Amino acid sequence: MTIRKATVLGGGVMGSQIAALLVNAGLKVKILDVVIDKEDPNKISRKSYETITDKKRPHLFDLDFAPNLTYGNFDDDLQGEDDSDIYIEAVKEELDIKHNVWKLVKKVAKDNALFATNTSGIPIEYIAKVFSDEERQRFFGMHFFNPPRIMKLVEIIPLKDTAEESVKAAQDFAENKLGKGVVIANDVPGFVANRVGTQTMNDIMHRAEAQGISISDTDALTGRSIGRPSTGTYGLSDLVGIDIAVTVTKGLQQVPGEEKFFHDTKIAEKLVENGALGRKTKAGFYKKVKNQILVFDPKSNDYVEQSKPEFPILGKFSKDLKANMDVIFNADDAAGLFMWETMRNNFYYSALNVPKAASDYKDIDRALVWGFNWKKGPFQLWDMMGFERVKERMKAELGELPSWIEERTEPFYGNEETIERVTPVSQLIESEIWNREDSNLSVVNTDQLLLKLQSGNNIISDGFAKDLIEAVDLLETEDFSSMVLYADGRNFSVGANLYMMKKAHEMKQVDELVGPAIDTLHESFSRLKYALKPVVTAVQGRALGGGCELVLHSPFVVAASETYIGMVEAGVGLLPSGGGLAEMSDRILSTNHKTDDKQQSMSDVLMNIGMAKVSTNAYEAKRYGYLRDTDAIILNTEKRVEAALNKARLESEMNYIPKPKDKYIALGSDFKALAQGMLDAQRLGHFISDHDYDITLKIAEVLSGGDVPRNTYVNQRYLQKQEKVRFLELLNNEKTYARISHMLETGKPLRN
Repeated sequence: MTIRKATVLGGGVMGSQIAALLVNAGLKVKILDVVIDKEDPNKISRKSYETITDKKRPHLFDLDFAPNLTYGNFDDDLQGEDDSDIYIEAVKEELDIKHNVWKLVKKVAKDNALFATNTSGIPIEYIAKVFSDEERQRFFGMHFFNPPRIMKLVEIIPLKDTAEESVKAAQDFAENKLGKGVVIANDVPGFVANRVGTQTMNDIMHRAEAQGISISDTDALTGRSIGRPSTGTYGLSDLVGIDIAVTVTKGLQQVPGEEKFFHDTKIAEKLVENGALGRKTKAGFYKKVKNQILVFDPKSNDYVEQSKPEFPILGKFSKDLKANMDVIFNADDAAGLFMWETMRNNFYYSALNVPKAASDYKDIDRALVWGFNWKKGPFQLWDMMGFERVKERMKAELGELPSWIEERTEPFYGNEETIERVTPVSQLIESEIWNREDSNLSVVNTDQLLLKLQSGNNIISDGFAKDLIEAVDLLETEDFSSMVLYADGRNFSVGANLYMMKKAHEMKQVDELVGPAIDTLHESFSRLKYALKPVVTAVQGRALGGGCELVLHSPFVVAASETYIGMVEAGVGLLPSGGGLAEMSDRILSTNHKTDDKQQSMSDVLMNIGMAKVSTNAYEAKRYGYLRDTDAIILNTEKRVEAALNKARLESEMNYIPKPKDKYIALGSDFKALAQGMLDAQRLGHFISDHDYDITLKIAEVLSGGDVPRNTYVNQRYLQKQEKVRFLELLNNEKTYARISHMLETGKPLRN
């Protein structure tokens, strides 16, 4: 079934966000809500529409998508016949209200329309009471996690008689159209993610209270060290809402057999009584006062300064999660035993919920990774800690384990096996050409090259630049059809090596150490841009600084929709040095449309780069000029490499014509004068500092073509040389050195 049209029932916060997600995915969407004012029947849904399409903070990737969104009301728009392919209900969590809405929908929906409820608390079976046997085959829960644009998890909860083809259609829609990760859950309280995630949070809080461990100490022990969000347990509860956690806990306490796993937590209940529900009320377990984060002290019933945790075990942890699991297993101090019990109890409860909440244990891992932002799920962590030894210790401490665990004799995951439903890149590789510190070059699909950026933090290092040149050489001279460039991790690349820049300044060897690296970078990116065979870059997350410049020089790009691209060098007192300014100039100056205002376009580029602007999504990156209309955008991040390989294959089979090297007329001193006037006004208005002025003026000089009169012909290589000269000048500047040092020390920009 192809889903092209959708109706969202309910225009509240969640309904609005689901509607925006669907529009961003290319659907035609109606958002409907109840009539509260007969004089203005669309009052609620229109407000939702206005929120979604707000010009300052739209929920849409691009406001050009707005015509695909309409609004109405239940009374007028659920009459006659309707052609929506799917209805997603997100009305108030009251059974009568949901029943009334579905009764109206049934009368107008076409025979093959899918019915989905986004409920998080009401059993799906209860909502289904209003449906006939035939209609029940098309009804299921479809629980989006908040915020649905960002959170990957969607739980699909079928009834016992929901048709298999309905479940498959919903899963295909969520994964391939919306780019989500789907977990098939059973119709039990809390489904999967909230059930298991809330239980471990509740367990941690209950034991912390019993053992007298403070809120901030507990969070230090239950955050990054065990692969969970850096907020820790209490901080995460503040983020999602303490009242939600308490409500879920109270509900599960009423379920026979679950009461022993869910406990009353005095501090949380006290805060809920006081109306301190977390970040949404600006106070919860933590409270921000000016620039300080205070923590709730149950003894004084007030917020106090946080004390630094002093557990020796914290000093033994690193970014290596497997090593951390080993430290925890072998710990014998109080803090270490608290962490072991945290892991053990989570492993045990997760095991109990197979097949109770999910038939596949991997779905529990998926739910916690995709819905709670854990780095690894419970069964993945169990494997890391050692399947057999954990099993034996759990049995000794807890007694009988679930039968499927008792019978299991091997780890939960094989080598390179993941929770993703796409084929891992590692399984596509047929042979490896090299595996170096900064890159890996492999062969896939018989004749395609796959170049992986794998330097520390995916920085664009001098080593990677040299590897890129060698990879393009191999592509052009050997019998390969195309190449795809990609990087693992949340971010594609956050730029260059600032430590190296700082060191070069301190050694007073900027020209000697950095100059040649810039030359190599220019050569490598130019080779990429003008490669004789197609190259496609797959990009996700942040692509900043040098990462942005690599994307700019790529002949083709496949970008995840949640890609944040920008040249941010001005924030550390520099300008782009990898040819980014030259490439942006090329894109503007090489156009020959008579209606194109090149000075205005160049001014926009100047302001974006001078202010270190970063796109908030891939579509905005197109508006900034960082992506082109020929670049592809997909919602499913995990499929970016597969899509890039397909794109590269298509281009190689369609008589690919490399981009020719060009020359064009520079805007020259006229543009520099215009830019200087704009910057003078900003400096006089105290919007920018003197150093901001100097940096942005140097950017303008490069964009204008250097110190040349208007109508002078320039080319990209000439503009790259202008970049290099000014970059080195700035790196020798003490104010730039102060900005770099401040960024490395604090992670925040300095405006000096």
